Amino acid sequence: MVGLKGGQLEILSQDEVCKIHQKTMEVLEKVGVKVMEPNALRILKEGGAEVDFRTNRVFLPEHLVKDALKKAPGEFTLHARNPKYDVKIEKKRVYFGPMIGRIYILDLDTGKRRMTNLKDVEDLCKVADAMETYRLIHGGAVMPNIDGVPGKVTHVLGYIASVKNTSKVVKATARGTKRARDCLKMAAILAGGEEELRKKPMIYTTVNPISPLQHATDMTEGLLEYAKMGQPVDFGVEIQAGATGPVTLAGVLVQQGAEILSGVTIAQLVNPGTPVFYGTCSTIMDMKRGHIALGAIEAGILNVASAQMARYYNLPCRGTAGDTESKLIDVQNGYERAMNLLLASLAGVNYIFYPGTLESARTISLEQLIIDDEICGMIYRVLKGIKVDEDTLAYDVIAQTGPGGHYLDKMHTLKYLMEEQYFPKISDRETRENWEKAGAKDLWQVAREKAKEILAKHEPDPLDKEVEKQLIEYAKEVEKRELK
Repeated sequence: MVGLKGGQLEILSQDEVCKIHQKTMEVLEKVGVKVMEPNALRILKEGGAEVDFRTNRVFLPEHLVKDALKKAPGEFTLHARNPKYDVKIEKKRVYFGPMIGRIYILDLDTGKRRMTNLKDVEDLCKVADAMETYRLIHGGAVMPNIDGVPGKVTHVLGYIASVKNTSKVVKATARGTKRARDCLKMAAILAGGEEELRKKPMIYTTVNPISPLQHATDMTEGLLEYAKMGQPVDFGVEIQAGATGPVTLAGVLVQQGAEILSGVTIAQLVNPGTPVFYGTCSTIMDMKRGHIALGAIEAGILNVASAQMARYYNLPCRGTAGDTESKLIDVQNGYERAMNLLLASLAGVNYIFYPGTLESARTISLEQLIIDDEICGMIYRVLKGIKVDEDTLAYDVIAQTGPGGHYLDKMHTLKYLMEEQYFPKISDRETRENWEKAGAKDLWQVAREKAKEILAKHEPDPLDKEVEKQLIEYAKEVEKRELK
C-alpha cells in the first residue's frame, strides 16, 4: 500500500489560492528577500533579479519566478540502494519519512532521555528499515551533534551509519559547501560515480530559509552544491506564526511562498530541472510559553493549504506531521500526531516528515518509530478508500447468505479479507481477560519489545564491501582535514 495517493482534502478555494499567489509575487517583487551568499547574489543578478549588494536584498520579478517554476519538474524519482525502495514523487502520492537525526533519544532500556550517539543512529535506521510504511530516511548525516563524535565529522560518520543499516533513500546535509560536497561525494560512491548519481538521484537534502524572508550563507552554499549535481532539494520553511511570520495563517502562506519560491528560483538558475519540494514546517508559536508548537492543529491546517499551493505551482510538496509537544506516550501524544498525519495525508502531501519524534522534534524514540508506522499503516488504509464494483457490492453473497446466516465460511470473505481490512501489528484488540493473561502490557511496552526484536533479528540489505571501504576511506580523509 506504500505510496498511495491522497488529495481528497482541500481547505482553500481556488480563488483563495490565487489571492495567496498574487500576494506572494507582490512580496517577492516589492519587499524582496535577503540572500547572504555572494555567489547566489551574482547568479540572481545575472538571471534578471534586482539586487542591492549593499544590503543583500533581492527583488524578484514575477516573470523570473514563473520561468523558474516552468523548469522545476513536477515529478521525479529518488533511487534507493535497493531498487524496490525507489520513491516515485508525483502528484498527490504520499510517503512517510521518519526524522532520525535528533539530539536526544529516549533510551530503549531505561526510558530516560539522553544524548543520541552513533550506535543510536545505526539502531534507528535499522528499525526504520524494517518498518513497512517508511521510505525516506532522515539519517544521522544531518545531525548537528552526535554524542562522542566531533561536530565537524558527524555528517560523514552519520551517513555511513545510516546507509549501512538501511537500503532505503537516505537524506543528508546541505549546511555549508564542504559538508554538502562531502555528502554528495559519498552518495556518488554509493551510486557508482557522479554521472550515475546525476542520472539517478539517490540523496536529497533540506534547505531551511531563515524566517522572515532570509536565505543564510551556509544553507545557500549547500543549495548551490546540490543543485549543481541535480539532487533534490526540499525548501523547508519553519515559520512560527505570530513570531517569525504573521499571526494569520493566510499571511504565513504568503511569506512561506516567498521564501520557498525565491529558493526555487536560485536552484533553477543554477541548474534548470533541479528537483525541488515546496516544503513546510510552519506552525504557530505558543504565545503563552514562547516556543514552537509542532503538534498544534494549525500545523495540520498549514500542511493542507501548502499542498494546495504546491499543486498550483506544479511542485511536489513536503509537509511536517507526526510530532507532538508531549514527552511520553499519552493521549496528547496520540491525538496530536495522528490528527496531523491524517490531515497531511488526505491533503496529498508527497513527503511527510517527523514520525518518531516527541517534544517539538527535540527527541526521537525507537518505540515511537514503531507506533507511528502503525498509524501510517492505518492512514494508508484510509487513502486506499472503498472499492465499489459489482463484486464488492456483494449482492450475490448477501443473497446466498440470507437472513440470519453468517459470512465466515464464504469464499467472498476469504477473497477480500486482506484487501479490505488493515491488520495492526502492535495495537491491542484482545479481551481484557486475554490481555491480562499476556501481561497487561501498554502500547509503549509492546513497541519496546518489538524494537528489541527487530534489533536482534532484522538484517538490512548488506552494503557492498568495496563501497563500504571507499566510504570509510573518504570519512577518514574528512576527519584528517577537519580535525588536524
